[in-house]
Amino acid sequence: RRRRFGDKGQYDDEYAANEGENGGKGSGKKLGKRKKTAGGADRADAKFSGAKKTKAGANGGDKKNKHDVEKPREKVDFSQLNRKEAKAKSDELKALRKPNFALVQELAVMWERMRGKKVSKNDRRELCDAIYAKCVGKVPELANNHKGSRVVQAVMKYGTPEQCDGIMSEVKPQMSLLSKSLYGNFLVRKLIDGTNKNDLPALIECVKGQISRLARHPIGSQILEALYHPAAAKEKRGMVFEFYGPEYVHFRASDDVKTLREALLLKPVAQRQGMLQHINMSMIPVLEKGLVSSSIIHRVLAEYLDVGGPSSKAEAAGSIAAAGLLRMMHTKDGATAVNLMLSYAGAKQRKGVIKALKGQVWRVAQDDFAHCVITTLFDCVDDTQLLSKGIISELKQEGLEEVIMHKNARRIILHLLNPRCTRYFPPHLLECVPDPAKVKQDAEDAVEALKRGGRAEKEAKKASGKVSDSDDEDNDADEGDDDDDDDMGVVDDEFNGDANDDDDDDDDDDLEEAPADGPDFGVAKKPANIRRSELFKQGLGKSLIATCSVNAASMLRSNLASDVIFEVAAGGNDAVFAEAVGDETMVELYEAIAEAVLKSMSSEKVDEESGEPLEPLHTNFFSSRTLRRMALEIKHPSFVPTFWNGAVKDNLKTWVDGHGAKVVAAFVRADTDAKTRKSINGAVGKLVDGNDVEAWSEKFFRAAPESKAPAKAKTSTKAKTPAKSKTKK
Repeated sequence: RRRRFGDKGQYDDEYAANEGENGGKGSGKKLGKRKKTAGGADRADAKFSGAKKTKAGANGGDKKNKHDVEKPREKVDFSQLNRKEAKAKSDELKALRKPNFALVQELAVMWERMRGKKVSKNDRRELCDAIYAKCVGKVPELANNHKGSRVVQAVMKYGTPEQCDGIMSEVKPQMSLLSKSLYGNFLVRKLIDGTNKNDLPALIECVKGQISRLARHPIGSQILEALYHPAAAKEKRGMVFEFYGPEYVHFRASDDVKTLREALLLKPVAQRQGMLQHINMSMIPVLEKGLVSSSIIHRVLAEYLDVGGPSSKAEAAGSIAAAGLLRMMHTKDGATAVNLMLSYAGAKQRKGVIKALKGQVWRVAQDDFAHCVITTLFDCVDDTQLLSKGIISELKQEGLEEVIMHKNARRIILHLLNPRCTRYFPPHLLECVPDPAKVKQDAEDAVEALKRGGRAEKEAKKASGKVSDSDDEDNDADEGDDDDDDDMGVVDDEFNGDANDDDDDDDDDDLEEAPADGPDFGVAKKPANIRRSELFKQGLGKSLIATCSVNAASMLRSNLASDVIFEVAAGGNDAVFAEAVGDETMVELYEAIAEAVLKSMSSEKVDEESGEPLEPLHTNFFSSRTLRRMALEIKHPSFVPTFWNGAVKDNLKTWVDGHGAKVVAAFVRADTDAKTRKSINGAVGKLVDGNDVEAWSEKFFRAAPESKAPAKAKTSTKAKTPAKSKTKK
């Protein structure tokens, strides 16, 4: 018997189980059947009811409606009873109405004694054995009761392994039902947490065929996550594949098939659309209910959107509320799915996501994967004022210095300065962030295909003069399948070649249903450099300059923040940052960096963590490499002269030893004006042997690929020399 979530009598689901065992007569036995009166009374009742017959009477039985609970003849007035009498009368009525009520009351008393902190081990063991003896054979029924569930969980906690195995053997057949129970799910979680990893596949087998149903249930989805998270890769793959079709429930996929794309390639072309439709129908209730916190949902959605077309991603974005997207960002698959949806979503949906991020931006920025969602918003939102007010303002409130020092949050700033740079974004993170150029191209191709379909429809109507009713019905039947055909097109065009010819007619029918101008996928219309420039001009640029100027020394010493101060000093990719803040501001930053390096040579500051004096910036491991990189890669004409004259020229003797020599060698090769070049070569030439500045600087750089062969030849010649000398001796 199924009960609605939140039903008044849900905690007494064992009542329904007992009723089913007794053929629907359990309620009559418990409550007592109404005694028949004299024949005259029965005949009077028959006359009063008329000729109408109930369903039970028509079937030849006197079954009662299973929802009818017979009330006592006399209404009890509890106001006339004292507290003790009222409690006794209430328990008496509950015993008539609830099966196992007396047993639960008895077990609750023993449980209260057993869980006490001052109970000895022997007494607890005896109480646990007594409780288990009374629970045997009734564990699933007790687990559905709010007190009984706690009692059984206590036995799992204090009981022997044999008792735990006995409880598990009773729970396994009813595991899918208990997983959706308001109180029984806690016992299932206890079993999952206490199960060895090697025995976990047996528990997953108990819910085989019920994965998609559990995903649609508010409580069952939590149990599904508890099963999915600790499972091995093979079991995870089997759970995910249940969303792909009923055949994967009965026949597991091959070990070589690991993704939806690979599974589609093994399917005949005609069956792929049905497979995608099955996934779509399975996921729609999950998305509409907002049950998107489970990792398995993130995996299924990410794989579905990966093979889907732009319209599939846009439709999925419209199916999930903005608050639901926030619960998906913390996993790699979830962040990938959210980024794909945002890239093709409309402006209204993106605005809803930014509003939902209010007060959560800093928490999201620190997450390993969620920060990629913010970088995607910078790529696809044209309203830069909305980004400044909704995201950047909260980062400023937290403090840009702290943002820059965080390993994940700093990537948000780095993405604005140098988008999609592989130096800062590892490959597994770049997979989560769609390439804006590819997104724009896919959207344009989809719109163009829909336009071609609209023109073909107009030409066909002009040629025929009218459209038959059967064609209208066919078009209506095909309506709404655009997403699936787009999905099929992505897979077929890429891998199948000639197999596409079989599905051309179906694709054309679907395309004809679209309007001639096509849908708006919400792809960003502003060029990326213009969006970045507007964000820097709206206050972010000056804030970054101020933060880097004040904290130049600490940022140069940090292995994380040094990347940010370098990109700021370099002016960003395509010099967008430098143009936004102006040359005067950039020169002020260069002077602040030179001053910080100069002060560090004579500073007596002590490191707060180690208690030791701080190294000068030109000898520190991280800062010296950042300064060297600045000298080689910064193209702004003012950097090399400003830094050379402000920090290096008057203290060159202290620079040519240790890590500082690498920085000086970089300045020798730096691209600068003739006056500064002459000053550098002259000063360095006085301190190196032979006054050969170029030869001295070469030893700090790796040899070019062309010079590797002669070096090997020299080595082989030297190896032969000792052998000749030995023969002479």
